[in-house]
Amino acid sequence: MKPLSVIFLFVFATGLIAGCSKKNDSPADTVASVITQGTWKVHFYSKDGKESTGTYSTYTFTFKADGSLTASAGAATTNGTWTELVDSGKRKFTLTFVGGGIPVALLEIQEDWLVDSKTSMMIELSNGGGSSKILHFQKL
Repeated sequence: MKPLSVIFLFVFATGLIAGCSKKNDSPADTVASVITQGTWKVHFYSKDGKESTGTYSTYTFTFKADGSLTASAGAATTNGTWTELVDSGKRKFTLTFVGGGIPVALLEIQEDWLVDSKTSMMIELSNGGGSSKILHFQKL
């Protein structure tokens, strides 16, 4: 009877530990849980160590729950899409702009980004590896 109770204790403890661990895919952990709330601006942008945040000073970004986005600079609006997924254990955030005449500034940030951190007010992205590109969105 003793081996059976040891097995029971092991199964119970394993289940208890697994039940307490944080799940990576809970809705609160996603970028979507915050980026679809309100309007955003580029707080910081750098490529190959050269900061060029000012390029985006006139842009505001609105991300909708259906995966669409708008980037507005004055009267000009560019449409696009965004997606979020977990790939090889890393959360990725992809920006794609659609249509003709896409501004070069938006083509620069059209990328598969790695999510470095996320709060309700700031999303920090990089393109991984050597982090030659860094993009931070801040909620307005």
